[in-house]
Parts: sequence; C-alpha cells; structure tokens
Amino acid sequence: MQNNDNTQQRLFNVKMGVVLFLVLLLGILCFGKILHLVIFQRSLYNGTSSKCLDKTQEGWENNPLAQDPNCNCYVKAFNENPVRGEIYDDMNHVLVSNVIVFDITIDGRVFGKKDTIYTHSAAKLNKLVEDLSVEFYNHFNHRFPNYSLEYYRKKFKSALIDQRNMLILQSKKENERQWITEEDTAFIKKLPMFSERPCKSCVNYTSLAVRTNPYGDLAKRTLGMNLDGRQYGLEYYFDEQLAGVKGASKYLYVNNAQLPMNDYVEPVDGCDVHTTLNLEIQNIVHNELKAKLIEQNAEWGCAVVMETQTGEIKALCNLRRANRDGSDYTESDEYVLHKMVEPGSTFKIASALAYLEQRNGDDSQSYEMLYRVFKRKSKDGSKTYEFPKYDEKDRNTEYGYPIDIIQRSSNVGIASMIFDAFGDNNYKLYLNKIDQLYITTSFSTQLGKVQAPNLKRTAKDFHTYYNTCFGAGFTMTPIQTLVYYNAIANNGKMIAPLFVKYITKAHETEPIKTYQAEVLNERICSPQTIAKAKSYLEAVVTGEHGTARRYRDPNFNFAGKTGTRDIWDEDLKAYNYSKNSVSFCGYFPSENPQYTCLVFMYNVSKKSYIAVDVFARIARNIMIHTSYGALQNVKHDNGTKLPRTHVVNSQQYQLIMEHLGIDYPKNQLPVPYVNSGLNKDYAVILKSAPFKQGDKLPNVSEMIASDAVSELTRAGYKVKIKGYGVVRRQELDASTNTVTLYLE
Repeated sequence: MQNNDNTQQRLFNVKMGVVLFLVLLLGILCFGKILHLVIFQRSLYNGTSSKCLDKTQEGWENNPLAQDPNCNCYVKAFNENPVRGEIYDDMNHVLVSNVIVFDITIDGRVFGKKDTIYTHSAAKLNKLVEDLSVEFYNHFNHRFPNYSLEYYRKKFKSALIDQRNMLILQSKKENERQWITEEDTAFIKKLPMFSERPCKSCVNYTSLAVRTNPYGDLAKRTLGMNLDGRQYGLEYYFDEQLAGVKGASKYLYVNNAQLPMNDYVEPVDGCDVHTTLNLEIQNIVHNELKAKLIEQNAEWGCAVVMETQTGEIKALCNLRRANRDGSDYTESDEYVLHKMVEPGSTFKIASALAYLEQRNGDDSQSYEMLYRVFKRKSKDGSKTYEFPKYDEKDRNTEYGYPIDIIQRSSNVGIASMIFDAFGDNNYKLYLNKIDQLYITTSFSTQLGKVQAPNLKRTAKDFHTYYNTCFGAGFTMTPIQTLVYYNAIANNGKMIAPLFVKYITKAHETEPIKTYQAEVLNERICSPQTIAKAKSYLEAVVTGEHGTARRYRDPNFNFAGKTGTRDIWDEDLKAYNYSKNSVSFCGYFPSENPQYTCLVFMYNVSKKSYIAVDVFARIARNIMIHTSYGALQNVKHDNGTKLPRTHVVNSQQYQLIMEHLGIDYPKNQLPVPYVNSGLNKDYAVILKSAPFKQGDKLPNVSEMIASDAVSELTRAGYKVKIKGYGVVRRQELDASTNTVTLYLE
C-alpha cells in the first residue's frame, strides 16, 4: 500500500516537474522574444526601420519599398476632423449648425456568405431585387428625381445577385434636399431584409457631417457656404475661425496587424461666430420682401436693415425668382453687397448734400422744376445749344425750393440746383464734392470688399452731367446707398456695415475676439447740411407732394427717398421704359433714428411706391418687435406694472423692459428664460421658466418658435413646426431624433 503511495507521489512530482519545466521554458522563450523585439526589431515596431514604409513623409511614393509587393510594414496617418463651429444671431439663436447625413452601401459579399433565404432560389432573389428597388424608388424619388426605378434595379442586382459592394445612394453636401438623414435610415432598417438577421450587416451607413440652416432660407446667402466651387458668405470669410484644427493619429501596419502609435494630436473644435443678425427682424424683412416680389413678379429683389448708431446689420435678404410664374423666390446672389445697379432718384439726396455744402447751407433760392430748357454754350462761346428736359410730358415749368424738389423727386429741379451751384459746364467740380462726402469711396466689410461706384469721370457732355445728378448713367451697389443714408441718420458719422460681433470658443459665452464697425468718416458734412437733408427726407413722406406721402402714418414716423430707374437693355442698347428698378432708402423713427433700411426690386412694371410699401411694413413690424411702437404709448413712471408674457429669452426681456421704462427684478434674469405669473394677490410677478440648457430633451413649452428651434437644434434634435404662435406641445420621434412642435 505504501509502495503505491510512493509511486503516485513520484508520478505527481514528475508531472509537476514537467509543468514547471514547460512554464520556465515558455517564460524563457517569451523573455527571449521580448529581448529580440527590443533589441533587434524595435525599429520595425516603432516604424523607423529601413524595412518599414512611412507614408506620412513627403515623397514616400519614390521610396523603393513603395514598389515592393512583399513590403508588409508601413506607417499611415489618419486625420481626425474637428467639429465645425456654429453661427448664431444676436440673441444666441442657432443660424447654422452641424447635422449627420449618410451614404447607403449594400455589401453583397456579406449577403452571399450569410444569407440562408434568398441565395438558393433565383426566383426569390429576383423578387427581392424588385421589391427593394420599388421601395427605394418610392421613398427617395421626390428628392432624387434623376434616379429612375431602373437605376435602383441595376444597383441592387449588382449588389445582391453579382454579390458586389455597391453604393446605392450618396448624400449631396451642397444640396439639402438630397441629404439622407436618420429618418431615411430608420425607413431602411424597417424593410424586411434589413430588419432580420443575418442581413442586418449587409447594409452600411457611412456618416458625414454637413451644415444645416434650421430656419431654411432666412439669410442663407449671408450665412454662406464653403464647398469647392461655392465659397461665399460667413462660412467662407470666417472659415479659419469656424473650421478648428485637425487632429491626427498614426497607425503601424505589420503583417496585416494594426497597431496604434504614440503620435496623436487632439483635434481642436472650431469657434462659434456670433453675428449681428436678428432672427426676428430677418424673418420680417424676408417675408415682406418676398410677398411683394411675388405680387409684382419681379426678377429679383433685396433688402437690408442696419442699426443706425452701431452699423450692425440686423437683416439682409437677397431673393431671386425661382420659377417662371414668380410663385416662389429663394436666397440667391449677394445683391446688396456686390450687385452694381443704377441707383436712380435715391441719389438725389447725395446731390442735395453736395449742393448744400457748396452753398454753405443756403437753400433759400428757388429753381425751375418739372420742365426746363437748359442752355449751354459751345467751347468758343459762338453757339448756344438747347436741351429741353421734363419730368413728365405736358408739364409746365414750376419753381420750387430744394425741399420741394426733393419731395417731388424732380430730375429737372435737382439738375437746376447742381448747375447753379457748380456751373453748367463744371462736372468735375461736382464730382469732387461728391467724393469729399465719401459717397463714392470703396470699403471693406467682413463679407468682402465693396466696389466703388463707376461714375464717368472724364465726360464733358451735357447728358452725362445731367443724368448723374439724379442717379442715372452709372452704377453702384445698394449697400453704398444704405451707408451714406445711414450717415445722414447718424448725424454725419459714416460707418461701414458690421456682420459679426464676436467669436467664442465652442459653446462658451466669453468672447475671445470682438469686432466693431469701421468708421469711414467721423463727419461727412456740416451739421447744418445734415439737418436740412433730414428735413428734405422727412418731406418725402410728410410733404404735400412727397412721393412717399401715401404711406405716412401719424403713429409711425419715417424718412427717406424713393428711386425709380428704367432698365437698360443690352440687346437694344437702350432703356426699356416698360420695366423699372425701384427702391426706397430711409430710416426710422425719423425723430430718433434707430434703424436704416433699403429696399430694392428689379424688373417690375410699377413705380417706387411699391418699395415704400415694403419699407413701411418692415419698419412697423420691427418697431413692434423691438417695442418702439409700444414705447410711444407707455407712461414712463415707476408705477408701471410688469406685463404678462409667455416664455421669453431673459436678454430680450431685459431690453424690452428697459425700453418701456418698467422696473423689473434684475436678480432673476441670469436664467436663460423667464415668464410671468401671478402671486396670491393676483399681481404679475416674474419667474424662471421650466427650462434647463443641457437637458437630454429640453422643455420648450410656451416658447416662441425661434427660441424653441434654437434650443432643440443646439441639443442635437431635428425640428418640425406645425401651426403659428407659441409652443403648446412637443413630441419626440426617437427613431428619427425629430421633435415636432405644435404651435398655437
């Protein structure tokens, strides 16, 4: 018995010895391999070996290893793109943000290996191809009209029958209608083939970050784009700030194994751009201009609103006819900044400024208007040439003072003033005075350089001189007209337009860079000239013969000047008198200008009063929005009670209360949103709205649509809006990450 125990003990000891030996041997081999790697193959595994091809170095294609089919070691770098910064309006509403779209690929190789239902039956496989083709065609046809049913048949046949990796649909970065979104991928995932195993892995969704405008066409041209061949607007001019800094990571590939290397650079997300645009004002301008363009079937139109004292652009709209019947208009070329057009009669106030400066502010002389025969002697004085001119046919000569000439927009009258002040044969002296007023200067903006007016400088003929006096025969950009009108409203101080106020790091509030409008000239002319020019512009609206008098309103004061020009026909080399470009440029309220606005419409059959109509509607709505209208009727005393309000941005609430002169509890405004409530005595009190930034799904109940869309977009959701007013209910579709807002 004892011998058996000894035998088993020895056998156990032998086994343990063998195990120990094998463990020691394995340890020695591993240690030896480690030494071998450290000493002899370190360079291979850190990518510095002469046998390793470093594809991150310039000129690697010329390395002999690049032509060696047996090379099994190389270093490759991958860029890691940062998140592009967002663009905001002046109330922190998101105007441009990022959204993920997809390309759809079917991997027929995986399908051939894993499918157990279709590949063994040709009839079933052909039916699957047809069913998928019909489903895709019906779902995507309205957005991809160039792709026929036959296109999908060929694609799915190549993928499923020929068992190839096939790209079915690709999102077009430059065309928002042709984005494949999470809503589309949710539809695909529900199709029988892709909702059941093992075919789930047959479809691949390649993601791509693109830029989206949550408010559609609003200011879309100004916000811009930065794609190959399409570079304009803020996206282009502020690309350096928005783009961020790319990161990079290196990988070593040895014998088909991928090993991460230590060389890693963290990407830096792009900064956020905070513009001067105001979403509500932009919406007003867009809707009013678009409605009038549709009504008149105009070719195109533009409108811009500038804050008078700061130069901040609050709205900028460039709309072009989208179809022949003029039933729709879309944001198009940058008309306001770069389109050269004849200014027409809006230029008469520039001539009036030159006249007043030349006459030291004296406007006591009356001049012929409506009809006059101008006389001009030849160079040697031996002949006198006559040029009969009239504003309207069959009109008799009347005399009027400069204020009468401006309000009646008399071409004859303004030319009479200029010829008297500068001489009827001294066009150069007149242009020099216009230049001194900074009206003809070019200037730079955050959206590029604005070209100077192309006035004829060396002309000596009567007609060039005569036509220039009232804005004909030369072209300039609409923004230049706005800038010098704004200088009049701003008591002579001329400032360049400002589009961006400051830059912040991603999703932070503290500015890292701020901008202010460039002062082009502290005072373009004397205070007395400015005062008289203002009275002329007010007379255009309030005067007995003012060309904008039909839109005067005792509760709403504005000032400005109308402009109408016949359109030059390049084919005929003559003016087409049946088609006009019409405009109105002015400021409001006239007694204390807060905003300057220009409206311009091209190729219409009617006169400038239609532009005044658009201006007046824009101005009234802006005054209501910014509370200036209410300000005229509210008593500014400490007894004024807090008004009832829905959920409103606290910054906006603060501005409104200060404009109305109403005392409010300032300590409650650090929160993002506030609304009103009632205390036990039924008095109105201010309270924090039930909203927290950063919530997974923000509660946007009782907010206005712009605030609600902004917060939901910032939180990563897509938004659909139904109805008008404030948000009463919100519904989340988790499958598409879309929130539907119901407004009342």
